[in-house]
Amino acid sequence: MREPKSHETTGTLSGLGLQGTFHEWQDGDKQRRDERLGIRTQRILRVGKTMWIQNTSGEIRELHGLLARRQITADFIATGDFAEEPQFVHFIDRTTLPDGRAVYRLKIAPPTGEPYTIAIDAKTWMIDQMSYVEHAAPETMTYYDYRTVDGMLIPFEEIDSNGDSKYDVTSHVTAVSVDTPIDPSVFAPLHPEAVAESAPVTVPYHLVNGLPFVTVGIDGHSYEFLLDSGSQGNVVDRTVAEQLQLHPQGTLEIRGVDRTASMGVVATPPMSIGAAQLPRGVATVLDLSTIVRGSHPMQGVLGYPFFAASEVRFDPDASTVTIAKPGTLPPVGEKLDVDTDRELAEVHATIDRNATTRLVVDTGNSNELLLFSSFIRDHEGVVNFAGNRPVANRGVGGSTDAVGAMVDELDLGSYRLYNRYANVILSKSGAFADRNDGGNVGFGVLRNFIATFDLANHALYLDRARGFDDGRYRSRNDSFKLPP
Repeated sequence: MREPKSHETTGTLSGLGLQGTFHEWQDGDKQRRDERLGIRTQRILRVGKTMWIQNTSGEIRELHGLLARRQITADFIATGDFAEEPQFVHFIDRTTLPDGRAVYRLKIAPPTGEPYTIAIDAKTWMIDQMSYVEHAAPETMTYYDYRTVDGMLIPFEEIDSNGDSKYDVTSHVTAVSVDTPIDPSVFAPLHPEAVAESAPVTVPYHLVNGLPFVTVGIDGHSYEFLLDSGSQGNVVDRTVAEQLQLHPQGTLEIRGVDRTASMGVVATPPMSIGAAQLPRGVATVLDLSTIVRGSHPMQGVLGYPFFAASEVRFDPDASTVTIAKPGTLPPVGEKLDVDTDRELAEVHATIDRNATTRLVVDTGNSNELLLFSSFIRDHEGVVNFAGNRPVANRGVGGSTDAVGAMVDELDLGSYRLYNRYANVILSKSGAFADRNDGGNVGFGVLRNFIATFDLANHALYLDRARGFDDGRYRSRNDSFKLPP
């Protein structure tokens, strides 16, 4: 075995009811991997320690946050450095994988990296498995059929799983070329897709049950779409897909209130909001009627792909939303750094002055604050007032029990907001049981601000709206007091 200077690998992908291919290149400290699974595509480019990801909708994420820290640990494992620095390695146990292989499990947690668990084969000493926590469950990569090609050791089969086999994706290597010349253009910079307008476009939004909706034009039809920065993808209702004769492919797991399967994904026709033309991409097809309260339809959701391809400003004073090319609106208010690695807008916040955590900035949630049970367990006493009766928290996948609560203070940047009403989520599965975040800050808080999302540049700007209320004079209703 030897460390190759370069290699090129191709293979097949299968899973989610779809078939596809992958193509990977590595030359020194430069890497690229292209994947296609049905109509869904992804490109990963790495130069040195900097990594970018481009998905089907064309938006590009330069990793700075959680995924970047995971990559630090993945490199620590792949290079074998963990074997030389045992102070960052913790022995868990000896066990047997479901396929019968006896393994030693180790927790790997280097400085500035995110923890991984690896399983080392008790006979071959190869790494049979690696995993990390995503939401409330482990994401696991299991390796089989190690071979040596011109001195390069590589597993020819990999299964990526989140614990539910119907969502597994399997890759098979079909060809490997070692130390052959690679065209430098393979590692050329990626070019993002963005809204096409040279000038900002401002349109009204309307609130339904405390959530912002806009009118979206598709193929001569008008639909009511929720603007949801807490959704990792765009969604169309099944009735819209039928009317537009869009034919879903495969399936996709949706992590909402609970884990549920979509009806597949479709290539989106041209979409517009007012005069703003949105980049094409893919959307997930769901039956959105199950989460609608009242008679107002929810015919679609514009999630992370929309927010990443645009700069989006909500003005609650005028009830308008402005859409522009990323980075072109004059900054208004205080800048908060945003982690977009997971295709979410995640910011650091402080609750009750000493509990620092990450919160998803979620315009698709009408509450002021959601707090996850793992955060409450780690920060006893942060909730001082809680309702005696559970309250329902609805979303994609159904509903989950929550407890009405109040926290003394929520700090976002230099803004201090007092007496925030919150729902403490009791679920141990789904997106609301995420162990990487403490919760969600919803539109109930964001309505106090002129809020500008510039996710392409990892920024959220908050400026006081005319109706800003920091909540310091809110009265605490006796029904929120904790029992003795």
